[in-house]
Amino acid sequence: MQEIKLISIFGPDGSGKSTQARILARDLIIRGFKVKIVWIKSCHTIAYLLSKIYEKLRRVTYNAYGHVIRIDAINGRVNKSIWALIEFISILPLVLIHVYIPMSMNRIIITERYLVDSIVSIAYTLNDPNFCSSLVAKLMLYLIPRNSILIHLDSDYKEILKRRGNMTDPKDFIEFQRSMYNKLSRKLGAIRIDTSKYSIEQTSEIIRSRVLKSLTSIKVH
Repeated sequence: MQEIKLISIFGPDGSGKSTQARILARDLIIRGFKVKIVWIKSCHTIAYLLSKIYEKLRRVTYNAYGHVIRIDAINGRVNKSIWALIEFISILPLVLIHVYIPMSMNRIIITERYLVDSIVSIAYTLNDPNFCSSLVAKLMLYLIPRNSILIHLDSDYKEILKRRGNMTDPKDFIEFQRSMYNKLSRKLGAIRIDTSKYSIEQTSEIIRSRVLKSLTSIKVH
């Protein structure tokens, strides 16, 4: 059976991805695993530069940090397809450098934002909830190694608002994210945890138990 090399934690901003990635990395390092935490989303490189141009035209929507999350000027199937392809090409070098090369060095990669998050981000940028079924989205999912552990952290908007305060993203953005993540989570068979119902410690215990069980199962085989 193929060895597990990647643990992808995904979900809406404020669901606890960064916190749980750090806790899991610490737990695995204590047990002797070589671990690297990776953060990859979008926009990157070419896509980022283009988003800055659109930003100058003031035809964009921002998140709580002032980053562009939707480009209102992109419309029509052809333009949306071209933008999605640009995003994909922009992400490829980052995936190779930060994920695949470290995996070849026998490290377990824990991603707190990776390709599932990129798909959700691009879908919102293009205002296209069907993007997750597109060819580009399928190509991105293909880059997730087989036998990876996928963990979907979810949380309702009320809890996210409580955690992030005035740095909370617009409600429609969060709800769009949650809908897309739930759709992809079901499609990929991810482990889903509603962090609004559990404490940080309870959530980390669920994750630790599932991850160690999977790692042990692989070693046994």
